[in-house]
Amino acid sequence: WDLRWLASSAGWLENTAYPTFTGNSAITAHTTLASGLDGPFAKLDTLKYGDQVIVHVGGQKYVYEVRTNATVKPNAIASVLQHEEKPWLSLITCKTYDEKSGEYLNRVVVRAVLINVLDE
Repeated sequence: WDLRWLASSAGWLENTAYPTFTGNSAITAHTTLASGLDGPFAKLDTLKYGDQVIVHVGGQKYVYEVRTNATVKPNAIASVLQHEEKPWLSLITCKTYDEKSGEYLNRVVVRAVLINVLDE
């Protein structure tokens, strides 16, 4: 994915289910911004089983509950983006920056399942 447009926002990754739809929706954001400040997913690795993630779409709140939080290698992302029969959310960010190579060595992937839909 080309994420140069992301900046300080979170974004849905194409070719995954649209957020709130049945399937596996992937959303990504930076852990650290180009300015050196914390990005939207700076604390993603602290989420744990049972924590809630809320997505606001079309006047409704979609409440997801965290099931897993894993650190994976960049080439292992596909293994956590499998299709799901229910609405799932995969939140992805980078972790472990290597100054020598100028790349992140790992990704944090938090997976959560939809448990409730509420009006705003």
